Amino acid sequence: MRSWRSIKGDHAAAKPILAIIVVALLITSTVGAYAVLFSSPTKGLEAGDLAKVDYIGQFADGRVFDTSMWEVASDDDKYPKSLFFKLRGNETKYSPIEFKVGGYTMIPGFDQGVRGMKVGETRTFNVSIAQGYGEMNPDLKRTVQLEETLPLQTTMDKATFIATFGEEPASMKSVKHALLGINATVLSYTNDRVTVLYAGNHVGDTATVMSYDQRGAKGWTTEVTNMTSSSITVRHHLTEDDSFMVRGFDKVGLSYTNPSTRRSEVKNDFYVDEVDEDAGTFVMNYNSETTGRVLTFTVTLRSVA
Repeated sequence: MRSWRSIKGDHAAAKPILAIIVVALLITSTVGAYAVLFSSPTKGLEAGDLAKVDYIGQFADGRVFDTSMWEVASDDDKYPKSLFFKLRGNETKYSPIEFKVGGYTMIPGFDQGVRGMKVGETRTFNVSIAQGYGEMNPDLKRTVQLEETLPLQTTMDKATFIATFGEEPASMKSVKHALLGINATVLSYTNDRVTVLYAGNHVGDTATVMSYDQRGAKGWTTEVTNMTSSSITVRHHLTEDDSFMVRGFDKVGLSYTNPSTRRSEVKNDFYVDEVDEDAGTFVMNYNSETTGRVLTFTVTLRSVA
């Protein structure tokens, strides 16, 4: 039988070994905890990645202005479309878009909005005006009176006539006012001066103006509300509910200088905006419909390369 001193001696000898084991365990557990706490999770989308995404672009009212998805583009009941939404064709024309994150090919707000996403993730985010398509160009906004009274007979120069009626003048020619929809007759055209008589109109007459079906422009209705021996009054049937809801086509067009190219251009497509019944005005807005508006995107990341 071993003596008490022998057992005590063995115990004393074991102490250094136990200490080493304890220290080793502590180190192992500490390293493991560090690994758990500080190891990198699955990397999200970042600058330099080649991303492939599906997306839906919408305005604040939910109308879709663009998408990469056929099921969205083809379903107007579930996904109402904006004024200028254009179907690109059948389903073969719709597929995820591919772009390099940080490659300056997307608007800044979209590029920033997808960062950190993982494959299979769907994210909805807003893009501010500054991070989207920028502020509206005030030169592309034309303020019009909701009700306008004109002299029954008036004289103007040739340029004004063309801007008003959208065609060349000729004596005794019958024309129609492009914006008001009322009939007119050219009484005379000499030395660049055109005299016009707004004949053949009656109170209660209505007309559809600024429409062009081939461009999806439905325009709106005008009505002759009063006539005297010397004047004619016409009312545009527009309310505040029509703001950003009516598309028009101006065959004469609005001339402006493109700030990017510094060249003179003509805009024909526009939408009705800022209808103010109290002030008696509305705006024909020739800016792109995505300009000057907060945009909402719903994006699904399909793959990363």
